[in-house]
Amino acid sequence: MDYTKIDDFILRSEDITKTHDKDEAFKIISSEIDTCDNRYINDYVAALNFIRYEKVLDWIEINSMRTTNVHLNWGHLAASSQFSWHRADKWLTKGRPLSLIALDALVFCTTTGDRLNQSLWMRQIQPKLIDDPRPDIIAIRLKEYLTKDNVPRTKSAIDKIIENVFHATT
Repeated sequence: MDYTKIDDFILRSEDITKTHDKDEAFKIISSEIDTCDNRYINDYVAALNFIRYEKVLDWIEINSMRTTNVHLNWGHLAASSQFSWHRADKWLTKGRPLSLIALDALVFCTTTGDRLNQSLWMRQIQPKLIDDPRPDIIAIRLKEYLTKDNVPRTKSAIDKIIENVFHATT
């Protein structure tokens, strides 16, 4: 794997978002990702972060099946793209891989404060759910989801999200 090629693409994508409107930047960047080898999709998706555009969430729904191992980059991308509780609930219903992406995005969107284990990008933009549901609605739905997908990764993410949403209200 030539990571220089990916790094160059990420840098080009950042420049594209500075010189084009969101819709045009999305079309240019996503069309290039659409042609990349699925083995590298987890790396290439990071280029869409710069757009911060809700259309990226539709793109994730279509393209998430291209990955066999859901990397944190997908949740990072969703969180930076106007993520909502409505969308998270929809993705939880659809199941994997979208449910894992939703959980990762929810961790990013519900974390407040220093964000010590998160990227500089997440620290700067501090994403939040755009529809700001009540903590009890989130907790009930996530506990329900946990009965269908009770693996350590899921349990850990759900515990963190519930802790975050209730901590944010105190």
